[in-house]
Formats: sequence, structure tokens, C-alpha cells
Amino acid sequence: MRLQPAILTDSLLAPSGLPGFADAVHRADTVADLTRIFVPETQVCVHSPHGSPNRLGALESLHASGWSGLRAVVRLDADGVPDIDALPLPPPCAHPALRRELTFLLELYADLLGCEAIGLRIERLERAMCPRWHVDRTGIRLLCTWCGPGTEWLDDPRIDPLGLPGSAAGAPATGQARPFDILLLKGSAWQGNAAGGAIHRSPQVAPNSGPRILVALDALWD
Repeated sequence: MRLQPAILTDSLLAPSGLPGFADAVHRADTVADLTRIFVPETQVCVHSPHGSPNRLGALESLHASGWSGLRAVVRLDADGVPDIDALPLPPPCAHPALRRELTFLLELYADLLGCEAIGLRIERLERAMCPRWHVDRTGIRLLCTWCGPGTEWLDDPRIDPLGLPGSAAGAPATGQARPFDILLLKGSAWQGNAAGGAIHRSPQVAPNSGPRILVALDALWD
């Protein structure tokens, strides 16, 4: 898979002169369309793949295991392929369906960012990790909720990202990822985006609904 993110066609580029957060959220019809995140105005890019019964069965095993999560640095080989075999995956997460899913996400992200390594987190969350509206001080982060409610975002040009969380107090979400959606969030550390960034928050986890399982990927360079 080679997405060639640096090559943006005229049809991808947003028209000049758009005010504020015009075209801030883009829904990608295909995986290749996720390169829209590199358009300066785009802060959120989301793609909804087709579901898989095999994945859902594997998640039931992951739930029952009581596994607490994983944090690791995934190295890429000379061809930019992530070394997933080096990850200490527990048996439920090493289920073939979830292993394929994780491999796909890592390879996709490596293709998009062209990074030297990837910071991987698989979080098991019983409550909202970051419940207030905020912008991450990161480049471009990939989030994929495997189970439970997905990340919420706020697309409102009247809200100043530099004034968060107060500038968005009481504002309702304008969008939310679904399970297995591929969500790209542009942070304020991305070049030319210091005054912008995807405004987002963690969703509330309903009592007795089971944990939320979230995959997060961040690009790393030596």
C-alpha cells in the first residue's frame, strides 16, 4: 500500500481564501482519500470501513480477558513495513482478525506519515480519558475505536482552539466516530497549524456497558 501523501492533486486542494475552519472535516470514501488530511484546512479525516464478524468475536475474548492495554514503539524496516512480530501481544489481541486489523492500521499510518517508527497505544478505558474539548499538541494522530463509543469532534468556526476548553464550554459534538472507523486528527504541532487543530474529546462510557478499547498511533522520528 503506497498512498503517496506528498502528491496532492488539484482536485484535493481546497480553494484558497476559505475562512477559518472551512472544510475542516472530511469524510473519506476510500482509504486513499485519507490523504485529504494533508490539505491545510482539513483538521479531521474519517473513513468508515466495512465491519467484520470475525473481529467482533475476537473483541469478546479481549473483553473477557481483563487485559489492561499496551504501549509500545513499533519499528519500521528498510521498506517502511512495521515489525508487528516484535509486539508483546496477549493471546486475545493476537487473534488473527485483530492482528490483521492492527497490521493494516500500522501499515496505513506508516504509508501516510513516512515516519521512522510509530508510537502505539491500545487503551482499555472504563471512563472518558479526556472528557473536555481540546486540541492535541501532536502532528497527525490516528485513532480507531475497537469497542465502545468513538471519539467525538467539534467543527465550529466560531470557536477559538487557543481558548479551549473555555471557548467550547457546553458545545455539543458535531460528529462522532463509529467502531472501527479510521480517524485522523491534525494537532497544533503539525507544520503551519499552530493556531488550529482538531477539536475533540473522549466520549462518556456508560456504566455497565463494558470497557472502551481504543487504538492510537503517533508518528516518531529519531
